[in-house]
Amino acid sequence: MEKIERKSISSNILEQIDRIEQSSNKKVVLSSDYKDQKALTLDQASHEIKDKEIDVVVTNEVYRDFVLAHELYHVEIELSDGPKIYNAVTSGHNEVDGRIISTANSLQETLEHALIVKKQTEDGTYTHDVKMKYLDGIKEALDPGVEIDPANMRFFRTLLIFDAMVFGEHTKDYSLKEEYPTSFKYAKKLSDVLDDNDLTSNFQSRRALIRLLEDYNDVIISNGFEGMHYHEFLNITPVVSERQLRLTLNQVYQIKHSNFTDRRYNEKAFVLLGINDGQSVASLDIDPNKVEPEFYQKYYQQTVQETFESNGVHYLIR
Repeated sequence: MEKIERKSISSNILEQIDRIEQSSNKKVVLSSDYKDQKALTLDQASHEIKDKEIDVVVTNEVYRDFVLAHELYHVEIELSDGPKIYNAVTSGHNEVDGRIISTANSLQETLEHALIVKKQTEDGTYTHDVKMKYLDGIKEALDPGVEIDPANMRFFRTLLIFDAMVFGEHTKDYSLKEEYPTSFKYAKKLSDVLDDNDLTSNFQSRRALIRLLEDYNDVIISNGFEGMHYHEFLNITPVVSERQLRLTLNQVYQIKHSNFTDRRYNEKAFVLLGINDGQSVASLDIDPNKVEPEFYQKYYQQTVQETFESNGVHYLIR
């Protein structure tokens, strides 16, 4: 691994780095670990945010500036105060947990790509050549040449085509629909969710993310598999109005004693679900030994703000 000197970086990427360092008070450290990349993919740069620095590693030398700028935009989104996915519970099976988290992260990344593609087009790092190379990589990934059962291949292709539609700006929609009609149909429904929401709005971005999880979960169930239970397994940053903060808890949320286990206490979690969207926003700090009907009556009379503050729930104002 070698350090990437800033003097070799374009001015627009240096501006990105300056913004990140100023907003985070962390130093951005760039490194290369170049591989012989046959295809261009969006995972050819990665980052890790530490206490005092942000490490970014690039593995594609030919398209270095593109993948570097792309990853830095993901860093900016991660550092921004927008809706985020958190996980405080476990199914007790690492494989199940991993599958839920990885698919949710994939959907959220494509949501972010709807914002990033515009920024990279504006700054000149996403050219027509880069787009064609990226879509070539998608084409290769769609047929990995390994034996996967048809349903799981369909799920895999749905996520890839969804990303190709968004980051590829619908350039290959016709051919993708011709070659993979079922996965395309699923991906088109996901893409429509992004088109129907203003992703620069925290409220609408959160609504879109929840809808993506619901629609992808429907894909899984419709193919005869058990759903992912995203609503209970994942917490998504709540976006509430000042008025909602003043309401009693029972007017906005309901408590559910989940089948998932709270990682902190190794007890069945008490998750806080939105009444309107059914999405969990937190795993509550509740002692199961003290839970009786009277407990719930009293707990529900707290305001939403009191509940958030006593449970350390970060929230955003609508």
